[in-house]
Amino acid sequence: MKSLFRVIFRYMGTAVLIIIFILAMNVASFIYMGYQTLQKEQREGSEYMRSHLAAMGAEMKETDGAYDLTPEGYEILEETGYVWAMLINGQGQVVWEWKVPAEVPRSYTMADVSVFCKWYIADYPVKTWTYGDGFMVYAMDKEKVARLNGEFSLVLIESFPRNILRWVLLNIFLIVILVAFLGYRFYRSLQPIASGIESLSRKENVELSENGVTRELAQKFNETSRILAEQDRRLSQRDNARTNWIAGVSHDIRTPLSLITGYSIGLSEDENLTQGQKKKLSIIQSQSMTIKRLIEDLNLTSKLEYEAHPLRIGDYSPASLMREIVAEYYNNGLDEKYEIYLSLQDVVESVTARGDVELLKRCFQNIIGNSIRHNEEGCFLNLRVTRVGDSIHYAFQDSGPGISREVIEALESSGETGKDGPHVMGLRVVRQIVLAHGGTLSFEKRPSGNYDVLVELRFAL
Repeated sequence: MKSLFRVIFRYMGTAVLIIIFILAMNVASFIYMGYQTLQKEQREGSEYMRSHLAAMGAEMKETDGAYDLTPEGYEILEETGYVWAMLINGQGQVVWEWKVPAEVPRSYTMADVSVFCKWYIADYPVKTWTYGDGFMVYAMDKEKVARLNGEFSLVLIESFPRNILRWVLLNIFLIVILVAFLGYRFYRSLQPIASGIESLSRKENVELSENGVTRELAQKFNETSRILAEQDRRLSQRDNARTNWIAGVSHDIRTPLSLITGYSIGLSEDENLTQGQKKKLSIIQSQSMTIKRLIEDLNLTSKLEYEAHPLRIGDYSPASLMREIVAEYYNNGLDEKYEIYLSLQDVVESVTARGDVELLKRCFQNIIGNSIRHNEEGCFLNLRVTRVGDSIHYAFQDSGPGISREVIEALESSGETGKDGPHVMGLRVVRQIVLAHGGTLSFEKRPSGNYDVLVELRFAL
C-alpha cells in the first residue's frame, strides 16, 4: 500500500502546487492590471484636467482687486465635475470662491497648503492650479472620489465585479488545462498497469517497466505475474498428472474388465448352471458394463474439462439423431418394463443443425440411461423435441421420481461430492457436452419437488 499512498501524496502535492500557481498568477495579474489602470487613469486624467484647468485660469478676470470667472469659465467648471472651487492669493486668503461649503476654511498658511495640495480639505479631495502669485483650488465629490496617495476612479471600482468574473473564468480555464495535462500524464503512467492487468487476465506473462510514479506498483505487479505464472505451471503439472493417472488407470482396468466380461458371457452359456448362478452372472455382466461406462465417462469428462477432446463438427438432423438413439435401445433388447416415447414437432423434421454427433449421442444416451438405471421397477420415458426460435429444445421426462435437488446441487458444486454424496458423473458429462456446444442444461421442476432434464442447443455453433 505504500506505493499507492506515494501516488496519492504526489498528486496531492501537485494539486497544492496548482493552487499556489493559480494564486500567484492572480496576484501578479491584479498588480499588473491595477498598475496599468492607474497609469492610464492618471495619464488621461492629468491631460484632461490640465487642459480644462488652463482654460478656466484664462477665464478668471480681475476687476479693481475683485476676481470672478466669465460665463464661459463657469461652463467649463461645470463640465469638469468639480463640486466647488476657490482662488487663494499669495497671502493665503481666499479671494474668490464658488459653491464652497461653510466648513471649508478661508485662510491658509504655507504649511496648510503643503498638506492639502496633494490631499484633502475638509474631507474633500482637491486639486490645485497656479494662478498669478496664488493658486486655484478645485474640490472633487467626496462621495465619488478617494485619494490614497493617488486618485481612484469609481468607474474602476464599479468594474471590479466584472473583472472578478473574468478572473474566475480564467482561473477555471487554467485549472481545466492543468488538470487535463496532469490527468493525461497520470493516464500515461497507469496505462501500462491497465494493459498488464488485461494481459494477466488472458494468462499471459507480464513484465512492466519499473520506473516513474508507478514504479512500486509495477514491481508488485511483476512479482504477482511471476507468482501466478509459477502457480499456473504447477496447476498444469497437476492437471497433466491427473489426466495421465486417469488414462493409466483406465488402461490398466480395461484388460481385466474385458476378461471378466468375456468369461461371464462364456459361463452364461453353460447349460449346467442353475437359475441362481445365471442370475449372478447377469449381475456380473451388468456391473461390468457399469464399470466400463464409468471409466469412459471419467476419461471423457477429464478431456472435456481441459479441452483435450476436439469437437468433430458436422451437420446433423436432430430428428434423425433422436430416432436413432431410441431405435438402438430397442434393438439392444430394452426390457419390457421400460417404454420410450419420442415426440417430434413437425418443424423439427426439416431442421439441420451443426455439432459433434457422437458427443451429442453420448449426451442423450446418458440422460436416458440415468432414467433406466434409477428406475429398476420400470418406467415410461417421454422425449420431446421442439423448435424455439433458432434453438432446439430437448425435454427428457420419465414416470419415476425424477432428479432430486441434492443431485442438482452436487452437479453445480465444484465436483467433490464425497463418498456419501450422490453420483453425478453421467450428468456432469452431459453438462460438459452441452456447454461445449454453446447450449444450456436446465431442470424443470415437477409438482412433487423433483426435476426433469431440459437441454437447449442452437442450430449452429
